[in-house]
Parts: sequence; C-alpha cells; structure tokens
Amino acid sequence: MSTKTTRISALLPSSLVDEVKKTSEMENATQSSIIKKALEFWFRTKLRKDIKALSKINFDDLPSEEDWDLVQFSL
Repeated sequence: MSTKTTRISALLPSSLVDEVKKTSEMENATQSSIIKKALEFWFRTKLRKDIKALSKINFDDLPSEEDWDLVQFSL
C-alpha cells in the first residue's frame, strides 16, 4: 500500500542538519528517510506517553446505572 507524501519546509539548527547528513551518509539513506524515522520514533514515544496518561484517568465522576435510568426517564 502506497502512502501519500507531502513536501514540508523546516528551519533546523545547523548542528542537527549536520547530524542528519552524517547519518544519511553512514546508513546510505536519504535525509528524508532519516528525518521520517526520527519523527516516527517521536510519534510512537508520544503515543506511549498519552496511553499512560489515559490509563490513569479515574472515572469516579460518571453516574451510576440508577442515575442514568433516572435521567433517561425524566426526558
């Protein structure tokens, strides 16, 4: 399955660009693929962090079954 790609423009510190270039040469890969891998890693890390935060949500403030029945009955 082909993924649609979009060109973006970003201003990055030259030290970061130098590292991307070095990695690109060492891995014989395009700079785009290096940046794509880095962004995918960042996104996976963000998702893990978000999942942990969501797993800690306490749902004590939800009404009970009886409360729901009363609300629905009064409508």
